[in-house]
Amino acid sequence: MPRTKEFEPREALDAAVHLFWRKGYGATSMRDLLVGMGIGRGSFYDTFGDKHTVFLASLDRFQELRISWVYEVLEDTGLDGIEEVFRRTVEGLLEFEPRRGCLLANSAVECAPHDQEVAEKISRYVLRTEAAFEGALVRARCAGDIPANSDTKALARFLVSNLHGLRVLARAGAERAALEDAARVALNALR
Repeated sequence: MPRTKEFEPREALDAAVHLFWRKGYGATSMRDLLVGMGIGRGSFYDTFGDKHTVFLASLDRFQELRISWVYEVLEDTGLDGIEEVFRRTVEGLLEFEPRRGCLLANSAVECAPHDQEVAEKISRYVLRTEAAFEGALVRARCAGDIPANSDTKALARFLVSNLHGLRVLARAGAERAALEDAARVALNALR
């Protein structure tokens, strides 16, 4: 007769997200995962597979928990939505000490150069964010909030680059004023 799980898989995955977010993929050991997730080795392998598989699931879960709001904010909005994304991003980046940055941005730097699955996952996230920014920029252009000749595709890429730059700066310990300055200059460039 199969045994029932004595843990909640989603809670265990959330614990893995926080471990990878704090320590990175390479510095998170299997022991860290087992202790942090509160499960035994057998349960880990039966439920999650291996470290790499739980890491990929953690990237998806992080996006769901910490990033998906960006798409909701940008849907059916223009410049005000873009400003809200940058404001809330700065606030979120200051939430933890020491600064964690963003698991997706951290993983792009740490793992994507040598891990095709991570690179593809991050690329899908970047393209989705770019498309959301571009939609908001088109609406901002139609409303007259940005110049009529604005290249919304190039501006969307610029915004994605700046958003990830903020996340990397935060991971490196940048102060609030530096993050706010960088966000303000990026937003002013749209006009």
